[in-house]
Amino acid sequence: MKRITEDRDSLSRAFRMIADFLIAEPRAFITSPMRSLAEKIQVSEPTLIRFARHYGYQGLPDLRLAFAMALAASDVAASVNLEPRLKDKEAVNRAAKQAIAAQAFKLTGQDNTLLLDSGSTVQLLAEQLATAPGKTILTTGLNVVLSLRHATQHCLMLPGGMVRIEAMALAGRMAESNLTEMNIDTVYLGADSLHPEHGLSTYGEEEAHLNRAMIRASKRVVVLVDSSKFKSPALHHICNLSDVDIIVSDSNLSPEHRSAIEATSTTLMLADTPPLAIKPKETR
Repeated sequence: MKRITEDRDSLSRAFRMIADFLIAEPRAFITSPMRSLAEKIQVSEPTLIRFARHYGYQGLPDLRLAFAMALAASDVAASVNLEPRLKDKEAVNRAAKQAIAAQAFKLTGQDNTLLLDSGSTVQLLAEQLATAPGKTILTTGLNVVLSLRHATQHCLMLPGGMVRIEAMALAGRMAESNLTEMNIDTVYLGADSLHPEHGLSTYGEEEAHLNRAMIRASKRVVVLVDSSKFKSPALHHICNLSDVDIIVSDSNLSPEHRSAIEATSTTLMLADTPPLAIKPKETR
């Protein structure tokens, strides 16, 4: 927000309109569907994409994810719903997430019971499980339920709770309470941020609470995060790396982050993925 505020006077008229809206309505900028956002600002959808690329991003989804993460570390955090839309998360780094899901699928062979969260990478793991031999699968993700709705070989369970519509997920004390009665072989989690020293974190307090309950209910903890998630902590802490058995990421992970994880007791698995696209040089 600070960077865009400083640029504001040098931007084109259409870009200034986007910048003004972003500064005045950060929550709406993060959570509104693109078509609705374009109508609110009175610009075209391609103009929104060009604005994102002007700041070095491939498109609106990854600009909004970066913006939400920046706000999580700012004084604005307390007054803004920081959680991005699931559709934005699904669109970013999809090839890496697919490779991570395929790698994580190899770990599920020894599980009779699995607990899946609602993350975009875990959803891709659920799609892999659709043709796997029957298992008991408990999930907090409505997106996971949709991915497995035709996989009748599985026993599919929901823990109950309140529905977070934008995240397509369950949350709340009911879900946490029901998880205390469970004894799960492995939980497969995503995270909005992973830091070698600070562990896993996320944008939402409710999600962090529920993730901790999922970890307590499981014998093994597997975290699925693409290399872009290795950065400063998000707003709400989930757990330390000492609580995580395996991290599955992609081969674009930096040598520094590889070394930091390998220095802990957590096992690191990397899925081979094409190099990330280089962000276009920012124009001022």
